[in-house]
Amino acid sequence: MSTSRAVRLALSLILGAAGLTGCGGGGGSTPSTVGGGGSGGRSTGGGSGAGKAAIIGLVTMGEASEDPSHPPANSFAEINTHPGVYKGAVIDLYWSQLEPEQGVFDDTALQEALASIAAYNAKYPTTPVEAKLRIYAGAGTPAWVISATGAVTLTDTTKAGQVITFTTGEFWTTAYQGFWRGLQAHLASEYDASPQIAEVAISSCSSTTGEPFITPHTAADILTLHQAGYTDALEEACLSAAPQDYAVWSRTPLDFTFNPLILTDSGAAVLDTTFPVTLMQSFRASLGARGVVANHGLDSPIGPEQEPIYAEFTALYQQAQGHTPPAPAPLEFQTAGPTVDWPTVFALGLTYHPTEFEIWDTTAAGGLAPLSLAQLQQFAAQIAAANPNS
Repeated sequence: MSTSRAVRLALSLILGAAGLTGCGGGGGSTPSTVGGGGSGGRSTGGGSGAGKAAIIGLVTMGEASEDPSHPPANSFAEINTHPGVYKGAVIDLYWSQLEPEQGVFDDTALQEALASIAAYNAKYPTTPVEAKLRIYAGAGTPAWVISATGAVTLTDTTKAGQVITFTTGEFWTTAYQGFWRGLQAHLASEYDASPQIAEVAISSCSSTTGEPFITPHTAADILTLHQAGYTDALEEACLSAAPQDYAVWSRTPLDFTFNPLILTDSGAAVLDTTFPVTLMQSFRASLGARGVVANHGLDSPIGPEQEPIYAEFTALYQQAQGHTPPAPAPLEFQTAGPTVDWPTVFALGLTYHPTEFEIWDTTAAGGLAPLSLAQLQQFAAQIAAANPNS
């Protein structure tokens, strides 16, 4: 679906227009062993029952499809174009690929992606990558879920600036949430104890992107949502329950992307940062080293709507540093788009002590980020230096 940059631009327009300050049974296959000596078995310590450790380093974010009828390709062109640079690779999948019928699971696309990563690791055994799983609901919601919960048709904007429409289910409802938890229960039963998947992105309550806090907020979309029963209170309830949706993943680090909450009960978009900061605090307190906090709108300068979010990143890092020895404080970034001023933005990101940085596919790999191998190697060295105990 839409790029983060389009969403950030929309948020900036909201602020500019309103003068606001801050106010993402079945046929499941049995997992095979990932080859190549990958480090997916890293743990946080504590013996055989210990949880996995969050990824540390550069991660290729892949390219989610903007066409609901064409799921993500997971070609992994970026890691193969720049081997030895990355520590992780995102597997992008639609919910409809994994559960085409209620309770009938099909892990084929996931297994194919894991096999591609295994092949890479076999080819480059000294610099393996770990898999991070990101499942898109929104336009990737199965037809049976839409039929069961109710259909809502919304708009999105592609990288090229084209406005498109898509139909999803009523993602804010407990019925939708229940179906989503059923998917997580299946996946966790297959992969939580396995080194194949090192990290999982929380994408509960998402619609236009894989980010839980990003909801459509044009005047037409706001009207459509509220006519279908959507309210700010229901959105907050959905987001508050998102970590519990993934409680079945008891060993795997969970990546939760935080943004200002878009409130729309008034008929216009109003941004609130108190709610996401409070939720971020409880998320980290509950999961500790397995709770990866994130933001996918990093740019320079930090927008005023994002400042409270970034201030909390600093507070969580300082809190972790207060432990003896310092506790892990996993933090993940994406930039607001593929064509930002990369050296400046990456340097700014480093001041917040990230452990993980998702990189857009580069032009050399068929993507849009104008990054050279030398720049990527520099970024990889910088984030490694910032995390010397990794």
